[in-house]
Amino acid sequence: MNQSRVVSIASLVVLIALTGYMVNCVGITGSPSDPGGSPPPAPPPSPSDTFTGVLMWKGDVSGQGLYASEKTLTPANVNSSKFGKWGSFTADGLIVAQPLYIDSVTLADGSTHRMVIAVTEHDSVYAFDADHPGAGSLWERHYVDPANGITPLPDNFGGRSNFDGEVGITGTPYVDTKTGALYFVTVLVDKGAPEQWLRALDVRTGKDYGAGSMKIAASVPGDGKGSENGQIAFDPSLQNQRAGLRSVNGDIVVAWGSFSDWGVYHGWLMAFDPSTLRLKAVFNPSPQYQANDPANGPADHGGGAAFWQGGAAPAIDADGNIYINAADGSFDANNTGGNNYGDTMLKLKYDGSSFQIVDWFTPFNQACVDVADLELGSGGVVLLPTDITEGIKLAVSYNKEGRLFVVNTDTMGNFNTNSDQIPQEFMVGAKSCTDGMGNGEAEGPDWNRLYGDPSYWNGYLYAGPSNMEMKQYKFENGLLNPTPVAWTGTATGLRGANSVVSANGTQNGILWAYEKSASGQGILHAYDATLISKELWNSNVNSNRDVLGEGVGFCAPVVASGHVIVSSDHMVTIYGALQ
Repeated sequence: MNQSRVVSIASLVVLIALTGYMVNCVGITGSPSDPGGSPPPAPPPSPSDTFTGVLMWKGDVSGQGLYASEKTLTPANVNSSKFGKWGSFTADGLIVAQPLYIDSVTLADGSTHRMVIAVTEHDSVYAFDADHPGAGSLWERHYVDPANGITPLPDNFGGRSNFDGEVGITGTPYVDTKTGALYFVTVLVDKGAPEQWLRALDVRTGKDYGAGSMKIAASVPGDGKGSENGQIAFDPSLQNQRAGLRSVNGDIVVAWGSFSDWGVYHGWLMAFDPSTLRLKAVFNPSPQYQANDPANGPADHGGGAAFWQGGAAPAIDADGNIYINAADGSFDANNTGGNNYGDTMLKLKYDGSSFQIVDWFTPFNQACVDVADLELGSGGVVLLPTDITEGIKLAVSYNKEGRLFVVNTDTMGNFNTNSDQIPQEFMVGAKSCTDGMGNGEAEGPDWNRLYGDPSYWNGYLYAGPSNMEMKQYKFENGLLNPTPVAWTGTATGLRGANSVVSANGTQNGILWAYEKSASGQGILHAYDATLISKELWNSNVNSNRDVLGEGVGFCAPVVASGHVIVSSDHMVTIYGALQ
């Protein structure tokens, strides 16, 4: 989703085994000095540099949302008298992506800072000091150039999601621990043409790292929706880069979804070389024409299956397997030769040149949730520690229906029309999908949709459904007790609550939950993670000091070194223990 000299790079063909389909990517282009205004590349980092902190979505590749080394914040000092707002930083656009935090960054002038990185829908990147957020930026990078016809993509282009008028940088970036390179995707319009670009910056300077920029262009073989001459091309005007970025086998992996199901879209997953930004592999989960499809939208009959996950990044296990959920879309993988995986949890292997499907799980009521827009792909995948699962490798995910799934990642169950062949599932919400209910009837204040990731700590799992209290579940005998041990005192807004846990190992657990309330305001809550019926603090208790602005849907809090970092509207706010 998106400068005047474009340098063509030789086309790369990537062969991907997709149950009989061979998938290739073509037409890769890049621009080392694009009109986004790239300064000269920064010098290579010192070999001794190591970057630590919250460098990706929810801090690590498991998706658990657990910050387990927090020694400053405890249930005893997180209250309205001892904890509150330190300051805030204002940017030039809506901040949808999760901010990142780096423990120590030494700038060119020799100064060292605890750095926060924030990106905006106005295609800007900011670095500022976490301890002095009101002091201004340490560096900035801006990719728009209106004088030369380069702007963010209007958010009403084709009639889509509301991003405060413009679409720029939406997915949560990734910082490489060894190089300090920051990777993210910009969406731009260059003289009327929508474009998407993968970017790389050095966090010490804000200047280009390596190639700096690569224009996104790819295609796969297929006869599904939008295909021409046996190829399906990536459309930068329709594909929303919403999910967080990851690193897999040393390469940068990026996923794309859609803008509120508008247009002829597909899910896309691509891998790029971190230095050259050269495209190395591409995967599309819905490449095949499908005559029989329960839904009949513009992307059905061989399309859809977007990767967005409520902003969550793919989960990566110890063997490098990628877990990612495809949303509403065509599904025929249960048929011989079927290659469409709408509403499916996918386990993929990336070998440096291709993505291969290792295993998968699709809910038994896929047709119902597809038609009613109660997709599996509204949430990401959480990989659980095996010490609480009796040694079985389990993953947890959930959907807009309000249903929670526990899947064995060694044998994921595939698809069964009568019942799901997985270890466990149950309803967190109060309503379930019924055949014939149709599209549009499962939205609004009567539904308990689930978005993003649940969070995990010390044998507990926490889920924040929309229009309902957050719930706390306990693992017993390797599975979850479906009766919650506790729930919060108030219901969340229309998009539920995204949460993380801070703790010092198994002690001093705090559940941090962010919601966009029914009024539209952002509210950060802190609960005792051992029993979340006890609320410790929230940003409205001392509203003169701590209040947040307009909320951001699916915002994930960041907790690091006594800082709690959240975004609202055009602002990043830092909370911490008060002196």
